[in-house]
Amino acid sequence: MKNHMPDPEQKRVIAITDQEMIPAIRNGNRDAFRAVFDQCYPDLCQYAFTVLRDMDEAEDVVQSTFIKIWEKREALNVQHTLRAYLYKAVYNQCINLLDHRKIKLKHQEYGSHEAKDQVQHPEVFPEELEGHIKAVINELPEQCRRIFMLSRYEELRYAEIADRLNISVNTIENQISKALKILRSKLKDHIV
Repeated sequence: MKNHMPDPEQKRVIAITDQEMIPAIRNGNRDAFRAVFDQCYPDLCQYAFTVLRDMDEAEDVVQSTFIKIWEKREALNVQHTLRAYLYKAVYNQCINLLDHRKIKLKHQEYGSHEAKDQVQHPEVFPEELEGHIKAVINELPEQCRRIFMLSRYEELRYAEIADRLNISVNTIENQISKALKILRSKLKDHIV
């Protein structure tokens, strides 16, 4: 029968992970970061897949999570274990992606519904319309305009915008909604 006593080397790995790995990553130690990535990446991808049901998106979310952790490594604040922190971060990214999917689907449904109800006859030429759109975007409140531009022109996800601007995803959603409402209102005479 095998001895079930913990291997001293195994304890050392756990000690490194819990007590030395986080400060090492905070200090920019690429080897420590790479070790965490190599050890956790496959499991995190499987976890993200169970939430998203799409392996490509799951891998994107996990990679994005690691990139954000590396970019903000100096502020890395792990309350429990690094592994738990990574799972929570991946979960939050997945939820943000699912929320973004829902909003995108609503917009697509709304657009297809509108297209079925009426034949559109543009009252202005595309170049002219583009000028009107830019003018209305420039009139948006500063934060609203900035968020709208990051979302629509730089095609950033809500979570990415929230991270970049250090505000909540909920604020992003509210500001995008506000921008679209203003755009619809101000451009109603230019678009059927």
